[in-house]
Amino acid sequence: MSRTIFFFVKVFDKQEYAEDFIKGKLFANRLSFFRKYEENESANRGDRHEGVVGWHQPDQIRLEINGRVITDLAGPVMTQMNWHDYLNVFCIYAAHSGEFDKISEETIEDFKEQISIPEECEKLGEYAVIVTNVTKFIERVKAAVSSNNYGLNAGLVEYYDPTSFNGSFSEVESIFRKRDEYKHQKEYRFSFDTGVAGTDPLILNIGDISDITMQCKVSDINAQLEVKLLSGKNV
Repeated sequence: MSRTIFFFVKVFDKQEYAEDFIKGKLFANRLSFFRKYEENESANRGDRHEGVVGWHQPDQIRLEINGRVITDLAGPVMTQMNWHDYLNVFCIYAAHSGEFDKISEETIEDFKEQISIPEECEKLGEYAVIVTNVTKFIERVKAAVSSNNYGLNAGLVEYYDPTSFNGSFSEVESIFRKRDEYKHQKEYRFSFDTGVAGTDPLILNIGDISDITMQCKVSDINAQLEVKLLSGKNV
């Protein structure tokens, strides 16, 4: 099902980072950063399972070394690509339509909940920048990528259940697949391939975006969010 993205929200833990974003500076860490990032919060920034190409349940795979079968696997067997470490990724919350293809008086409250910001997102920081024109934002990112001759893949992240999923993703597809404990982030991801190995982050300048953004506290977004039907009902 095609999903409509109504607005983006980028969350920051410092005011200055929010201001830099509005100036058009997109800070994109390497995928290796998220694979190695350690924190106290769960399902937040760090994810050692980033870019999983293969995820196989213990009873669905057979491991054999020099003729000896390895049994009693403790959990799923995963495979990752080393070259993914060098990709730079920029992540942003996408308020999208989800499974809704239409809205009625009976579903309007559920729809509002769908596009509201989950409390878990406040773990990422208290400062937010709302991108009010998604199309223009994506166009400006693409223009900056083109002028720098970078490779680009972008799209919504899809989430899978690690306790039941068994299978593989393509090398590109895997960059946009995460375990469902992260699904509250409703992530839209830009993956940049600069062609340069290393661990340095990328700061991509897409130009001033103050004309398509507004700044607020993450905790204030839902209170300011209003959904109206043409019939007049709103929540």
